[in-house]
Amino acid sequence: MQVDGLPYRAVSWNTRRGGVEWIEQRLLPHRFEAVVSGDPEDVAVAIETMQVRGAPSIGAAAAFGLALAWQKDAPRFHSHWLPRMRATRPTAVNLFHACDAMAKCSESAASPTRMLECAQAYADAEVERNRAIGEHLAPMLARGRRRILTHCNAGWLAAVDWGTATSGIYHLAQAGEKPFVWVDETRPRLQGARLTAWELAQEGIACRIQADAAAAWMMAKGEVDAVVVGADRIARNGDVANKIGTYALSLAAREHGVPMYVAAPSSTFDPACPDGHAIPIEMRDDSEVLMMDGIDDGGQGHRVRIAAAGVAANNPAFDVTPFRNVSAIVSEHGVWQPA
Repeated sequence: MQVDGLPYRAVSWNTRRGGVEWIEQRLLPHRFEAVVSGDPEDVAVAIETMQVRGAPSIGAAAAFGLALAWQKDAPRFHSHWLPRMRATRPTAVNLFHACDAMAKCSESAASPTRMLECAQAYADAEVERNRAIGEHLAPMLARGRRRILTHCNAGWLAAVDWGTATSGIYHLAQAGEKPFVWVDETRPRLQGARLTAWELAQEGIACRIQADAAAAWMMAKGEVDAVVVGADRIARNGDVANKIGTYALSLAAREHGVPMYVAAPSSTFDPACPDGHAIPIEMRDDSEVLMMDGIDDGGQGHRVRIAAAGVAANNPAFDVTPFRNVSAIVSEHGVWQPA
């Protein structure tokens, strides 16, 4: 997708510098910076610290990181680097699919070149899946006045390119439609306000940021034609793990008759997971809720406390939306149904 008119992917291989390149998402929207590293540990830390986030982008970063590990430290690939990458985040299943793909590639006495080809193929496949999701999703979003509500960031930053939830929106725009997007700010890390709104602005798509708690009221007022979100893991029965707040959106959408779509590539489906109860939910540090980053009018960055000193926080990163609350789950193959 575009940044100041230039094409970028959220994660890629930098051939000139011989390392993994990723967009440092924590700096957005105030500063755009692409980081390049030739150290696989830096890639693992980038995933852990949410420099790279979003299930498909996490998977692609892990794939490139493992290709780099094979170049730098092949004897410890299986004993150290595979477990290291798998341990970076617990909920997004794409991470584990990517690690499995790279492990399989390594079994055939792979050369460093072959391992990099495998990682690139994994990332390219994610991009193609996301593009295809948008083709299926766009007609579903072409309803009413095309006022679409999103939650968190399921855009190209989270999905290497195109995005999952945003892919249908981008397809609408490229077809000459004029979608409008309500962007939930998405507490506590504000991925909607910081990332999704920035992405949409780069593509010239009209949007407005709103507090998460405003979503249900906007549906009640008839100001939302459809809700579309991404996913970090989809269980065999169709239960969906996604950013905290998604479950509440599904309840409001069902109450007000607003269709709610989940957009996810096949790499996000976990047939080994029977239902949402079996999905591990990542608990993140209290500071994400109690503190906030921003810049002042002079452009200086600050980290400030927004809660009373000595108060603890509850910070589940994800929740689970039951399949019965979802109008459709859309993958690159079209509408998906549990077996």
